[in-house]
Amino acid sequence: MQIIIPFKTPTINHLYLMHGRFRFMTKEAKEIKKEIIDIVDKIKKEQFNITPKLKISIDVYEDWLTKKGEVKIKDLANREKFLIDCVFEALGIDDKFIFEHIMKKIQSETEEKAVITIEEIR
Repeated sequence: MQIIIPFKTPTINHLYLMHGRFRFMTKEAKEIKKEIIDIVDKIKKEQFNITPKLKISIDVYEDWLTKKGEVKIKDLANREKFLIDCVFEALGIDDKFIFEHIMKKIQSETEEKAVITIEEIR
């Protein structure tokens, strides 16, 4: 199964606010979560068998380099948990079934998106 999120996914730093010991999802985060769930809902009609072991691959397309060709200070790993939680909630699957996880930066000056591929491990 392949899911394309056609926009830049924010980092965890921009999705939650702290109030004392408690963490709250921002309004923006709730809206983004709904958008991601809607995208997954439209394509989840595909046959997808839940197995005890899943492999997830996330390719994040963005401009990762400065004009001088140096790597920008952008945290890739800071995006994964929110994205995985949204997708797996929409699929009705617990993310505990992920046994293999790959996340890659893909240099793109023209588009910002995330491509998520979920496969069964046999």
